[in-house]
Amino acid sequence: MKAYIINKPLIVITLIFVFLFIFSERIYAQEHSYQEINADSYIVIDSKTGEIIIEKNMNKQQFPASITKIITAIIAIQERDINETVTISEHAQNTEGTSLSLIAGDRISLKDLLYGIMLHSGNDGAVAIAEHISNSEMEFAKKMTSFARSIGANNTQFTNASGLPNNNHYTTAYDMAIITRYAMKNNVFKEIVQHKQYTWDSHFWRNDLMEHEKIDASKLGIPWEGDPKIVNHNLLLDLYEGATGIKNGFTHEARYTLVGSAKKKGTELIAVLLKSKDSDTAYKDMTNLLDSGFKVIEENSNNLAVNQEDELLRNQGQLSNPEKETVKKQSNIKAMMNNFYTLPLTVLIVSLIILLIIKRKQNR
Repeated sequence: MKAYIINKPLIVITLIFVFLFIFSERIYAQEHSYQEINADSYIVIDSKTGEIIIEKNMNKQQFPASITKIITAIIAIQERDINETVTISEHAQNTEGTSLSLIAGDRISLKDLLYGIMLHSGNDGAVAIAEHISNSEMEFAKKMTSFARSIGANNTQFTNASGLPNNNHYTTAYDMAIITRYAMKNNVFKEIVQHKQYTWDSHFWRNDLMEHEKIDASKLGIPWEGDPKIVNHNLLLDLYEGATGIKNGFTHEARYTLVGSAKKKGTELIAVLLKSKDSDTAYKDMTNLLDSGFKVIEENSNNLAVNQEDELLRNQGQLSNPEKETVKKQSNIKAMMNNFYTLPLTVLIVSLIILLIIKRKQNR
């Protein structure tokens, strides 16, 4: 009977400790869910301040694929009038990969090409833009690299305007975040990447492009009426509430790359994922990253509010009675939350003390 009396508290204390440990681990896992992101490199930054919120391997050099077109577009927007006419060369027409079905000799507006490369990801359009601004795509690539480094993207180098694979064509998650943050300050660029569809010039509405867009519209659940329009390949605009852009990419070498942005409660975040294993995983990761980023921002905001409340409390002598009562209630809530998170540790310490007392009684 004596043994039963001694062991019963041990069992109860052990069960309480196990419960609190599991509960605490779940809280920790929820607060750090971004650690489960599958992409090889990623980063989340505050678009306004540039503050890094979450990151992994942010300085690891990777192939960017079509997110390269972000810098192609912003250079073109800054250096030229988007209503200019661009003449398509044979080199542009013969560019590999995703195409706008452009033909040498076509004369098309720079604006249409910008929508064509950012929504449809047309490689031929990116080359046409490069040749329109510089003497050649190679010269434009040098301009891209120089521009990137001028704004702090020092671990980036470009060899082409579209993102086709090349061992000397690379970037990092951090650098792409810097480039994108710069680009998103431009209203023309920001408007382009938010469009889910864009009306295409009927003169260049060719069968290959039409069939491609018909398939894209079907995948996205967009009614197809045969009108000349291109569909944005960036699924984030439909998958994430508050999404404001920006660009997806894929090559076998780069795997899936994605740059996303979203705005909630006045705060806009930019996230970059490099080398994700497949498209579904990339968008799932992006959703989790943005959710985690906004959660961190909210927690930081709450902590700031608490600190401000503490400052008010220290200056209560200057407050009216109703204000004092409000501050008191808020401080009580803060204390309750602190107790909530420190409860497991407190129980652990008390449990250990009780166990020591019981052990000493047993030894007597």
